[in-house]
Amino acid sequence: MNQVKGTADFYDKTASDWAEKGYGNDAELPCLLDFVKQFEPGSRFLDLCCGAGYESQRIHVCGYDVVGIDFSEESLRIAREKNPEIPFYKDNLLNDYSYIGKVDAIIIIAGLVHIETAELRTAFLRMRSVLKENGSLFITVRDGIGKIPERSVTTIDGEEYDRNFIAHTLNELIEASDGLFTFEREVGHDGTVWRNYIFRCECGNTAMKMRK
Repeated sequence: MNQVKGTADFYDKTASDWAEKGYGNDAELPCLLDFVKQFEPGSRFLDLCCGAGYESQRIHVCGYDVVGIDFSEESLRIAREKNPEIPFYKDNLLNDYSYIGKVDAIIIIAGLVHIETAELRTAFLRMRSVLKENGSLFITVRDGIGKIPERSVTTIDGEEYDRNFIAHTLNELIEASDGLFTFEREVGHDGTVWRNYIFRCECGNTAMKMRK
């Protein structure tokens, strides 16, 4: 019996498909770009769980510095090929990635859907470690509670994959980030199960680097 492959294996296998979809204009998130464009040109963003780099590219084109992190080698290969001017690192969002230096903001589009609820606190701690004072997070999650089997397990070319697809509620995010971040607002809700949230660092009174 073949061993079930995990999340990184799944994205290595499907990286080209995600890239084809992600680099299309219809895949843009207007609320994400609205968030990004609040920052001064030259501000630095971390695209966490960047996949094939399509959101990194959109942010960079707007005049910002970007660094990307993902754990799928094939996704990163595509990201580097399409964006040679953007640094991309292979790592897990639960690891210590403070070696990238400080950033003004982090975007994490669907990256938390592969993180167990019990591990959310670690994820927020890692994000907090690289954010500047009063830095912001833009988070997209699948609303709900717990693992969704039909979104987790799939068979591709005769091999079984379990990408451990997990939904999270806003309350779970707020609880896990308590003392680190403050929930600011929801943006761009389109009536689907996907929700976009903005969180702000709880770290002093220095004003966030925003456009005047």
